Amino acid sequence: MYRRLNDEKYYRKFYFQDSFHAQCMDVEPLSLIQTERSAEAVRGIINAPVFKQVKHIIASGCGDSNLVAFAVKGAFEHYLPEAEYEAVEAIELSRHYDYEGRSEDTIAFFISYSGKIYRTIEAMEQCRRHGITTVAVTDNPESATAKAADILCYTNIPKGDNNAGLRTYFANVLTMMTMAAAIGEVQHGVENISAFGDAVRMYHSGFFAKLAEIDDSCFAAAIRWMDKKYLEITGDGPQFWAGKFIQAKVVELSGDACAVIDSENFKHVNVMMEPGNEIGELVLINTNDSNLSQIVETVKVMTGRGKRDVLLFCDKKPEEIGLEADVVYCPMPVPDKEYNFLAPLYTYLPGAIFAGFRHTTIGEPMFRGGMDPSIFIPTYYSPVDVVDL
Repeated sequence: MYRRLNDEKYYRKFYFQDSFHAQCMDVEPLSLIQTERSAEAVRGIINAPVFKQVKHIIASGCGDSNLVAFAVKGAFEHYLPEAEYEAVEAIELSRHYDYEGRSEDTIAFFISYSGKIYRTIEAMEQCRRHGITTVAVTDNPESATAKAADILCYTNIPKGDNNAGLRTYFANVLTMMTMAAAIGEVQHGVENISAFGDAVRMYHSGFFAKLAEIDDSCFAAAIRWMDKKYLEITGDGPQFWAGKFIQAKVVELSGDACAVIDSENFKHVNVMMEPGNEIGELVLINTNDSNLSQIVETVKVMTGRGKRDVLLFCDKKPEEIGLEADVVYCPMPVPDKEYNFLAPLYTYLPGAIFAGFRHTTIGEPMFRGGMDPSIFIPTYYSPVDVVDL
């Protein structure tokens, strides 16, 4: 870990913006390109008869792809309220899932950027054995996953730096949400895909208008929390799964011990983790969600009994949601309530930006230095080399 400097003014943000930070910034231009590419990919397969009659949808994957399956649940519930949607871990689907009576009118989506993950392929093979139509959602049309599936949805993600998998996570979430809109379109005869794209572009505009403020807030928090020994992320509903993705980036980048919990179970269990002043608490709140009063009360427990320092990611300022305690605030714009299911497209991004600054400010190389430096060149410098000009 770097030695803390005596004055925070010596910490210049530029020196801590590495290739992962650049990837976070790349989500802004990537969004508009991928919105069109995802729509093209989905339109290319949506006329298959199975989509017209599907009543049960399974989505699966491993690692970040598994989190995609959970993140898009709200989109499928919005466009297909009469269908049953399940996000199932690949290990569960391949070894433990009860297929009895579950195969008729069922589609299983297998999400994998590389298409090479063995457990995902095994889960797909299990579904095929039980007569379930399989769809590969992948950026590698020559992969084993793509070739084994009944239907290929080629995500066609623009090439770019993908260390820690942030760009591809976004693209897979967007493609699966587009798929939900498209299935709803063919089943209900309503033009969804174009309206969905317009809603994504509107959310994109509102979110990225705050990107500079988000970046500054996350950097300031990372500097103040350099001495924290543990991190924890609290979120409910879709924000819980955003928290799981942020946790993955923390582990991959800085290697910190990092828990993820919902607001109710925090009060039952994790509030007892001590000493609280050594724990940095990240809280994600979408005020469109129905859990607002509950999670606000949990934050009060964190700052009171828990003695935690809190970094609050929220679409409203602390005082607007009844938080009087001293918390660090970072904007987290959310969509209009009608399209609240779009929130998982971006609500992980502020936390991911923080995770990037966490690893550079404490001087921990991503993946514990285990990545090929000729491919992933570290672009940050020790703060001891920074001088006040």
